[in-house]
Amino acid sequence: MSTINSKRILIFQQRGWALKIGHFLAQKLQAEGAILGAITIKKTTHEFIAKQNDVSYKFLMYADEIKENPSKFLNPDTFSLEEICNDLGIDSIWPIVQAARNHVKSYKDKYYYGYKQNISDDEIIIYIKAIYKNIKNVFHDFKPDLIITPNFVGIQHILFNLYATKHNVTMLGVTDSKIRGHYLFIENYLDSRGLLFDRFKELEQGACSENIDKAKKYYESSKDKLQTPKDFDDFKNNGSLSLKEHIRQQLSLCKGILRFLIGTSKNRLKNTGITLDYLPPKYLWRDYYRNNQYRKNANSFDYYPFSKIKKYIYFPLQFQPEATIDVVSPRFNNQIETARQVAMSLPDDYTLLVKDHPAMLGFRATSYLEKVAHTPNVKLVDYRIPAEEILKKSAMVISPNSTTISEAAFLNIPAIQLGPLGTTLLLPNVFPHSDLSTLSGKIKEVLKHKFDSKHYDKSLLNFIAAVYDIGFDYDYVAAWEEGKTENIEDLWLLYKKEINRLLEKAK
Repeated sequence: MSTINSKRILIFQQRGWALKIGHFLAQKLQAEGAILGAITIKKTTHEFIAKQNDVSYKFLMYADEIKENPSKFLNPDTFSLEEICNDLGIDSIWPIVQAARNHVKSYKDKYYYGYKQNISDDEIIIYIKAIYKNIKNVFHDFKPDLIITPNFVGIQHILFNLYATKHNVTMLGVTDSKIRGHYLFIENYLDSRGLLFDRFKELEQGACSENIDKAKKYYESSKDKLQTPKDFDDFKNNGSLSLKEHIRQQLSLCKGILRFLIGTSKNRLKNTGITLDYLPPKYLWRDYYRNNQYRKNANSFDYYPFSKIKKYIYFPLQFQPEATIDVVSPRFNNQIETARQVAMSLPDDYTLLVKDHPAMLGFRATSYLEKVAHTPNVKLVDYRIPAEEILKKSAMVISPNSTTISEAAFLNIPAIQLGPLGTTLLLPNVFPHSDLSTLSGKIKEVLKHKFDSKHYDKSLLNFIAAVYDIGFDYDYVAAWEEGKTENIEDLWLLYKKEINRLLEKAK
């Protein structure tokens, strides 16, 4: 009999993931005898889950109803923030609030998000309390043995994860491994708990991996030419759209307007208003115009000449809003201010070289680039310069967390990581540090550090081998975002193996 049989599994059936992957997983889990519950996010997704006949859910909760009217859901109960923080084991709720992007940022005011609060503190507090009440209700009414989420990107994921951890229930998500083409199952929103960490520790303590030769080949090839993530493959260095891309962009605009006019845009929430899920034609036109304007301005921006910078430390900007900066490193999510603080901390003749994330082309306002470029001891260079070219001449990388940190590892370049992202903290080039007031001393210390090449190479090889040992080579992002699910049965087998392992472990 399957370990899954009769186990109560709660699934975050959210947005496009539910349609492309989540519904399929639910069918497979039901066939294994699981008792299923679902939390749905986005109205059209909820309607699909509620009306479909393939899966029988014993528990179904539409989460956006709570977001839209938290007072109604909370009434007549109430909780203090002190009570919530004590129960979840945290000091403050406010860093976590940064993950509620449509509350703390305004999509109505500006493309791509204005950094002015969209929802008042009072309503945010009520929303937190309503989420907390819902979590308690779910655990009381459904009693999950396991929770499956596509990722940890929002405030509900984080609060569920904290509560589940306190009650010894695993919450299973997926993250990228920093090794090209491979993903990992992860068990918390900081990407700091999961099988990778156990396997890496075993290898560091002397265990052998059958993938060590494969890891060596990857290491050697990465030293010659960095292996960028697959989802970076579409970023064009010249920054210009092809005719095909222009046509696709215009068709997307027309489809969006048509969907709105014929009344199929159902995803408006009264309190948050204009969001990516609810864009009237006025805002669709705005986004189309601004995207092209920002793209054009970024391509003609007066960047500082890279060739003129002699001694520098590299600070790569991250895509934002996004989980890696707003969920994992909320205290550093004002990237302009963080860059200013880092630049003030640089010793001697060092300057801070900053480059924008290539995926932000067309999304970053020109005024943002101007602010970065006119920060003392900061040099903003052209985003089209390959990261590898910048890294090879860099004395160090400083970042809350990013792919650049892992790329620097293959070039033996030290990195100070400001945030707590767990996967990159395993890399041998990483020095964790979160106190900006003492960063100057940490930078000097790391600049003087000499890597023990034998230990360094062994540790990095162990990281790669651990990913190969327990990660999976499946194009998860393509399946989710593009619907490329031809081999989705393979994905189910990966999930099934991990779910069985976790349920056995919990016995």
